[in-house]
Amino acid sequence: MLRRKIKISTLAASVFSGVFSGFLFLGPWPAISAESELKGECRVTLRPLLLQQNPDAAQLRSVRELCQREADAGDPEAIYQLSFFFLGLNSWDPGKATSLILTAAERDIPEAQYWLAWQYDSGPLLPNDPALALQWYQASAENDHRLALERLADAYTEGDFGLRVDKKMASQFRARAERCAEESG
Repeated sequence: MLRRKIKISTLAASVFSGVFSGFLFLGPWPAISAESELKGECRVTLRPLLLQQNPDAAQLRSVRELCQREADAGDPEAIYQLSFFFLGLNSWDPGKATSLILTAAERDIPEAQYWLAWQYDSGPLLPNDPALALQWYQASAENDHRLALERLADAYTEGDFGLRVDKKMASQFRARAERCAEESG
């Protein structure tokens, strides 16, 4: 399991310096038990609602409660999915969302790692920080996130993030991204 030391103080500094405001939870999440009946239901139930133009409010409430129960049980995927409710699905609180995403990323959820990388690279919610962007892209790529692999291939092609141009590394990342695409169908 990937364990990276990402400087939480950098995130906290950006939160408190006015990049965005809101409640920031940095407390520990409990470990999920192996016998949890809920694990995985949050994502499966939420994804179809994300594709709807105007999801039913009662369904959203129900799914949010489900995601909260799974997150409270320590499921890192549910912690990540819960963040969508604070990114406009039900309210706008990017500080709370980013805190949830950081927690999920630190627990090896590739989508959360990629989201942080993308935000540090070019997103509006976190300050531009090429070093942190690269660190999170690498973490996500180690977990076979196709878009992270593609971005690292581009970075080695163009010399982004202070990397030296390395066509061989770019080719290796591109090949891994293609394998991921093939495996996902």
